[in-house]
Amino acid sequence: MSSHTGIPRSTESALAAAAEDHALVSVPAADRKSGYQLALSPVSVATALVVFAIAGFTVVLAGFAVGLTVGVLVAAFALFLGRSLGRMAFETGMSSTLTSRFFGFGFVGSALGSIVFAFMILGFLAVEAALLYQGTLLMFDLPDSWPIRILVYGLMTLAWITLAVFGLKFALRASGVLTAVTLLVTVYMIVHIYVIQGADPTEVFRYGGVVPGGVWPRFEAAVGVMGATAGTIALVTTDFARYCRTRRDVTILAAAGPLTQNVLMTVLGSLVVIGGMPEVVDYLMAHNTDLGPEAAAAAGSTYVMQNTGAFFVVFAGWAGFITIYAAQAKAQAINAYSGSLSLVNLVDSLTGRKPGRAVMVVVGNIVALVMIAAGILEKFTDYLAYLGSMTLGICGVMIADYYLVRRARYDRSTHRVERWNWAGVITLVLSAAVGIALMATDVFSLGFLVSFALTLVVYPVLRRVLPEGTGTSFVSDQEAAEEAV
Repeated sequence: MSSHTGIPRSTESALAAAAEDHALVSVPAADRKSGYQLALSPVSVATALVVFAIAGFTVVLAGFAVGLTVGVLVAAFALFLGRSLGRMAFETGMSSTLTSRFFGFGFVGSALGSIVFAFMILGFLAVEAALLYQGTLLMFDLPDSWPIRILVYGLMTLAWITLAVFGLKFALRASGVLTAVTLLVTVYMIVHIYVIQGADPTEVFRYGGVVPGGVWPRFEAAVGVMGATAGTIALVTTDFARYCRTRRDVTILAAAGPLTQNVLMTVLGSLVVIGGMPEVVDYLMAHNTDLGPEAAAAAGSTYVMQNTGAFFVVFAGWAGFITIYAAQAKAQAINAYSGSLSLVNLVDSLTGRKPGRAVMVVVGNIVALVMIAAGILEKFTDYLAYLGSMTLGICGVMIADYYLVRRARYDRSTHRVERWNWAGVITLVLSAAVGIALMATDVFSLGFLVSFALTLVVYPVLRRVLPEGTGTSFVSDQEAAEEAV
């Protein structure tokens, strides 16, 4: 029997279910997966162009030894966060923002976390689209005009919406192949630089960075660039931890993204960026006769963060150009997917309406386009640090509530969800404000770490002063989260 759309009801129902992907319900046992299967999602995000840029820029600033050391430390921190938050999502079977209703913020209070996480993850969606756009201009020698912007960004946006709207299964199927392609072309670039061109890899390992002073200034600069992403990869991991079958799967999932993003990509990114910079400078001089050696070197340095795709285009031509789109296709699908989950919770918690996740995918991509128009690429490092204070604040409040206050005990049948958890809301606002103020005034460039530490101290104290039910009411089980059928 066909419906009024002309599509068989069984097919229409399957498409609708795929699009929603348990956005407002607990994932049923039948849909749970192994950690190895789920690990493809954070790995997809961790091999995106923006991560390549962050890794390369970290080493440019701090040098290889300090950059890799910081990468290992940040990976360990992100693993701790992802495993801690992932266990909560595993217990509830819900996304990170829905889980924050149960631990830390309450039903309406979780909207605050949704806003922060949505802006962070949609910021990555915007930045990565902007990097692709710059690579496209370079490949085809196109002018940066409004007709070109509308055409390229329009096509990319349609692609991200199509990829994200049908949820986890399609993204996972595509991730393995596209991640392999990305890594293979990156390896080809390394072979080209060090085998064909004859560059000396030991120069990369000895590279000391451009930040003046001793080890601490370089260490601080590296953590300032890379450390703020720990909360983001942890929250992305949490969105997929709801699909885990066991706690062991949570650990496998939590390790995949940080190790790829902060260790593997630091090594690959530095080998390509540091070793390949001379050839990029030569390329710029050959294609722009007005540039002298110094001007070309300065332009090449800006490519690390603002036109990362140029390295792929210069070294691998069409193969590199296709690769940057392949790399971004799977990462952008996950970014748009996680962003839509946050927006679904935002609308539901504030209005009581239950929007379709597919609609929120479209809304999220529109927000990303606005960010691009506002020039997010040029301000990305500041954006990362300030929002890092907020995302790490969210992580800290949830961890403090679940592990320090509730002692890791959760019983769905007796757990009550407040409309507002004022202790969590106040802790997040206070800790994020302190961290941002420290960074904005140049008192301490790693203020986002202060934000995280403050939440672990302040929240348990405030929870004693403002116990459950203080200044708020409780929502029904049906409001807190629908049961999956």
